[in-house]
Amino acid sequence: MESLLADVRKKSPGAIVQVFAPARAPNSRALAMVAAQTLTAVKAKATLAERPELDLLLRLAGTRQIGEAFERIGYKSKRRSLFLVAASEGSKSALLLVGKALGKDGRFVEVPTCEPAKEDLEMVERAALLAVRL
Repeated sequence: MESLLADVRKKSPGAIVQVFAPARAPNSRALAMVAAQTLTAVKAKATLAERPELDLLLRLAGTRQIGEAFERIGYKSKRRSLFLVAASEGSKSALLLVGKALGKDGRFVEVPTCEPAKEDLEMVERAALLAVRL
């Protein structure tokens, strides 16, 4: 997976790409909202981590601790289901390159779009609250 990610990131330098393994299939609309939070943080130079990919992982996991994020949703080679999320500010060309690269790899299928459930919206809210300093 690391070599695939490195290749995708190299071919799509304008995209933020992260692979994760949540307990259940993610809602694509909720993922888009969390990815938008990361893009906004990048623009404001206010990410939760030095690298945008790690900011995205922290938000998806709902924690500020990198070790905890990896433990909660970090991908492991023995997991059967992995999910990839990609985000890009501006043109869609970087995302199209990501899609093209992954289209060649039969392990990835697109998650269908549906309305976010209550738990999906709670994940989005937790992700947003991570950036609030109390």
